[in-house]
Amino acid sequence: MALPSKMVVFERAKIDGRRVKLEREPETGRVYGIKGFLSGPLDGAPEEAAFEFLDANRRLFKSKVSTVRELRVDKVSRSPAGYHVTFQQVHQGVRVEEARVSVHMTPDKRVHAAYSRLNSQVARLDVKGMAKDGIDQDEATRIAVDHVEATESLAESPRAELVILGQKEPRLAWRVQFSTEELAEDWIVWVDALSGKVLQQREISME
Repeated sequence: MALPSKMVVFERAKIDGRRVKLEREPETGRVYGIKGFLSGPLDGAPEEAAFEFLDANRRLFKSKVSTVRELRVDKVSRSPAGYHVTFQQVHQGVRVEEARVSVHMTPDKRVHAAYSRLNSQVARLDVKGMAKDGIDQDEATRIAVDHVEATESLAESPRAELVILGQKEPRLAWRVQFSTEELAEDWIVWVDALSGKVLQQREISME
């Protein structure tokens, strides 16, 4: 989950007396990653130990209580180096796009690295109210398919999911994914759940 080194500014620091390496996003100065032994051995299953660490160390990534408490376990894996746990951020039950945090631990569950893409700005969104006043799934799907002019060549029924785009101004959006038969393209289109405006599009078949 770490960013390429050319996109990160590294610096040395001390946290609770421990020597660590901080990784900052150059455009914002925000701490993205921390490397170094950040805890002693933790109890419980790997996901429980990782959550305990994040909850107790919110200040490291300037995370709000509500942001950490709404995390969902996305993946737990084991390697010779230890355990690796990734959490997905959600807000009021809705997934926040590209907002994850990963915690890496030794076999005895000492945290030695953590990376965060959590977005505390989404906490102010009223998902239920916005969804009630906005467009529905069918309308969002029609807008997305029309936008890439794929109406006549869909390979299968589009899949639509309500998500939050964690931009400078977080937006509630429909994430519509579909494939076209004629040109064999795979698309994801994000449609504003309130206005119906296309916010982003991505041709994933070319990635």
